[in-house]
Amino acid sequence: MRALPLFLVLIIAQPSSGGDFDYGTYKTAQLADVAAGMDFDPRANYWFDAAHAKYHAVVVFTGNTRVVSPGVKTYIEKWVKTMGHPAAYHEMFQHEIEIRQGSFTYWLPIQQQLVAPFGQEVPAGAKVNLYVLLMGALNHVPVFAASEFNAVGG
Repeated sequence: MRALPLFLVLIIAQPSSGGDFDYGTYKTAQLADVAAGMDFDPRANYWFDAAHAKYHAVVVFTGNTRVVSPGVKTYIEKWVKTMGHPAAYHEMFQHEIEIRQGSFTYWLPIQQQLVAPFGQEVPAGAKVNLYVLLMGALNHVPVFAASEFNAVGG
């Protein structure tokens, strides 16, 4: 049974180098469609996706970044504990990026190891292939965590 938590750790802790990143495990999707298909109790403030669903989305980076909001920070800490990941995993997410897909805008926690490369490679207004993990939802808003990226055309 110890192999399962290790496997889950490897899913979310992919290196940013892309050399070992398994792009094939990410289903191309519109994030709004994913959000619309989420099935959870509408009375719940927290919902955790135990399936660790992974998606690829072509999005536009707005140019905005911020420190992870307090609510999302608490959510990630609870997600890490609920999923049985090592407690230090919540430290992987210290910043969020704002992206747009269609008419929807999202703030996504981004793995700390991706923050500097993302800032260097993806200018505001640029399209980017984003690879995200669906953590679940906080107050009925999906929480997608950025695991990898590739600038479109780059």
